[in-house]
Amino acid sequence: MEGNLSRAEVAEKVIQLFVDIIGFIDRSKVTEQTDFIHDFDIIDDDLTCFVMQIKWQFKLQATQQDWDHITTIKQIVDLIVERSTLR
Repeated sequence: MEGNLSRAEVAEKVIQLFVDIIGFIDRSKVTEQTDFIHDFDIIDDDLTCFVMQIKWQFKLQATQQDWDHITTIKQIVDLIVERSTLR
């Protein structure tokens, strides 16, 4: 990732990564309010892959504790904006 992305650009990239990695969810069904566990039953390997891609794409420095409470796209975007080295 490059430059200083706006929050909206970060959100769009996170949503697109989610759609691309999970593979069976239509983009129109995903918003920042999407709860990937409750809305789509995304757990285990798919979720791990998504988190790994988020960390890599955004050079995100986050601990397991940071991830433990996250269940929505919005929470991931907030974490990226708060912790990312993009600033």
